[in-house]
Amino acid sequence: MLAAGSAPSAKPAWQIMTTIGYFAALSFATGLSMTLAYLLPGRARDGRTEAALLALARPVAVLTALGGYFQYVARVAKSDVDASWLQAATFTHAGDYLSLPKAEGTWIAAGVMGTLQFVTFIVLAAIVWNIRRGQRVAVAGFWTAILAAAMPSLTLTLTTADLDTVADRELKLTHILATDIWVGGLVVLAAAGVIAARRRLDADAATDEAGAWEQMWSRFSIWAMGAVIAIAVSGIWLTWVHLGSFGQFVTTSYGRFLLIKLILVALMVGAGAYNALVLIPRIRRARAAGDDRTFTRLALHHFPRIVIAESVAAFAVLVIVPFLAGSARKQDGQADAGPFDWGTFGLGFALIALAVAGCSATVRGIERRDASLADEEEVEVPVAHQ
Repeated sequence: MLAAGSAPSAKPAWQIMTTIGYFAALSFATGLSMTLAYLLPGRARDGRTEAALLALARPVAVLTALGGYFQYVARVAKSDVDASWLQAATFTHAGDYLSLPKAEGTWIAAGVMGTLQFVTFIVLAAIVWNIRRGQRVAVAGFWTAILAAAMPSLTLTLTTADLDTVADRELKLTHILATDIWVGGLVVLAAAGVIAARRRLDADAATDEAGAWEQMWSRFSIWAMGAVIAIAVSGIWLTWVHLGSFGQFVTTSYGRFLLIKLILVALMVGAGAYNALVLIPRIRRARAAGDDRTFTRLALHHFPRIVIAESVAAFAVLVIVPFLAGSARKQDGQADAGPFDWGTFGLGFALIALAVAGCSATVRGIERRDASLADEEEVEVPVAHQ
């Protein structure tokens, strides 16, 4: 155990870059496939909006392949096969890595699962490369990305693992998947928005494209809301496990990085709430009033600027992830957190119930607002004709 107040040994630069690349690849592949599969309106397919998204496909595919490859190399180099990074990179010990025995309490060896995850990344990269072939390919890409992110957590068996281990595994996985959806969606929409904003369009084409983007922002806000709930619930658990007191936010390196991450996430949540509750209603009011100029300006220029700021904060969160290794409790010489019990479960269930209730109320409010705006649009049309 580390002495109280001592800092952990610094990670090699290649490990830091590998971790950042791994999570960036997962997030961006998840975000792009999710947007093309579930967020892009049907009327915008085969149009300029889809073209802006598809412009990201090849770079994201290359990043996905590289992220999967370097993560595999890192796993081999850190395993018990005694391989250097260069040997791992040239696959000279791939057979030894595959032959590693299973650890106690697992149903599959880590070497086999690590290799399968690498293969899944290559498949995901191929899907993203060919994602322009249609919505079904995008759907396949989204679920392949979810599988790739989940694979490291699938080695344990439920029969031999205690409740504490199962809770820690499932909540970590929930945290990762929700972050991939939220961060990936933000970055992809921001990047595609920049591409779309740089194209010169006539007034009618700009209004049509603004309508497509407004609908995508609105749909993503629902996905983001669910992701934020999952991140909040799992994050509370992980903070309790790894942080023993508020003072450790300052006295330990883990706590300091965690505090920076929490501040960034709070800024992202605030910006997302502003988008969903203020900016999107302004865009819809402009559309309902027939103010195409304001509608286009807000949807194609103002909104992307805010999302770009959010995506910068989101990428900063990915950069912090490699430094959140270990635990503030261990760095401060403190005992581990207490075991997961039914009291903890009850508290967590209550938090989830409150979060879901709040989310449901917000979603219903947005739906009522949308219905009201739709009624206003229907009234405006006959009035204009008269």
